Amino acid sequence: MTMDKATMIGAGVALVLGAAAVAATASAQTKAAPAPAAKGAPARHPADADGDGRVSKAEQSAVSRRAFSQLDTNKDGKVVAAELQAARQAGLRANVDRQFAAMDADKNGSISKAEFTAAATRGVKPVTELGAMDANKDGSISAAEFEAPSAAGFNRLDANKDGFVTPAEAQAAQASRAPAKK
Repeated sequence: MTMDKATMIGAGVALVLGAAAVAATASAQTKAAPAPAAKGAPARHPADADGDGRVSKAEQSAVSRRAFSQLDTNKDGKVVAAELQAARQAGLRANVDRQFAAMDADKNGSISKAEFTAAATRGVKPVTELGAMDANKDGSISAAEFEAPSAAGFNRLDANKDGFVTPAEAQAAQASRAPAKK
């Protein structure tokens, strides 16, 4: 059994990785991304606007605010399900194309059941509506609700609580999340 690109697009909503907010954040980070690091140098984080090798809380917050602003199309200070859905639809085609290419391991223009199964076992998760980001369950996501998960993540990474996340702190956090090898 194979799945062609048109069929994949029909199933795309269930296969799009991450929430629309994450996609918008990535888009905002890409737009704010500095020039690539020199060959052999460590990659610079897209949120590191001043290029000092660490991400400040202000830099992280700026990325989050830009992403929220992109989602809040009517500029009323909150993101409702319709705005989230519109953002999702706008990005769906590119996400589906990228995901299709990633799933089509043999690059033959179709996805076999084996390729689809392999992708599904890599943790492909469906996009939900407002979900957990709508903390007060009022049917919209405020700027504060949008930024809260990102700020909490920043605070977890900022081990010495100096207001900056250094590459060493990010690596230490990543290492602590890695499963112990036996």
